[in-house]
Amino acid sequence: MRNRLVLISVILGVAAFAYFSGLYQYIAPDRLREVLIDAGPWGPVVIVVLFSCLEPFGAPGAVFILATATVWPFWLALLVNWLGATGAGMIGFAFARYFGRDWVEGRMPVRLRKWDNRLSEKGLTAVILFRLFFFLNPASHWALGLSRVPASTAILGTAIGFFPAIAVWTYFGAEILDWFMAQTASTWVPLCIAVAAFIAFQIYRRRRNARVDDEQARDDLTKEGLNTEIAEK
Repeated sequence: MRNRLVLISVILGVAAFAYFSGLYQYIAPDRLREVLIDAGPWGPVVIVVLFSCLEPFGAPGAVFILATATVWPFWLALLVNWLGATGAGMIGFAFARYFGRDWVEGRMPVRLRKWDNRLSEKGLTAVILFRLFFFLNPASHWALGLSRVPASTAILGTAIGFFPAIAVWTYFGAEILDWFMAQTASTWVPLCIAVAAFIAFQIYRRRRNARVDDEQARDDLTKEGLNTEIAEK
């Protein structure tokens, strides 16, 4: 119990420091890069701590990955990003399992709940696939914490599952950041429209499927009732 209190105190302390010190204003690749350069040899420690403590609660993981990719050589940036991502995954895991279970359960997407049995039954392989598929989605950290997977399996599976995506994002990080910075409104407006149209289509399809399921369920109940009446007669 004492270790859990220490852990949650550290997490909340880092989050509070980032908020009240104004560090949240620097959660953008170009500005975070300035922080890391100013931190000198402490830069890797700074990014691992910030990545681990802030990403599970909404800070985009890509921001940290892109910043390190433009500051340090590939192998150092890869190591830092990998440690930060794994730390973020496990802090989200610990938050769901030990501290915020009730809060998390009310916000867990249905598609992630369905992974519970797979994670619990297939162990390490399922955790690796889960991390490969959902990567740094904060809700996936929580889903893993709500499952019955042992903490040791979650740590190992998270570290292995995160590595390929972290390597790709770190290697191409500078190019990705340069591409984003070079884009104009003529690129972003059509892209936003396309994304909005895709989301609207998905919402429409889910509602239509839910309607069909409800109608099918009502038909089944009606048929069941008629069969019962016939049987009674």
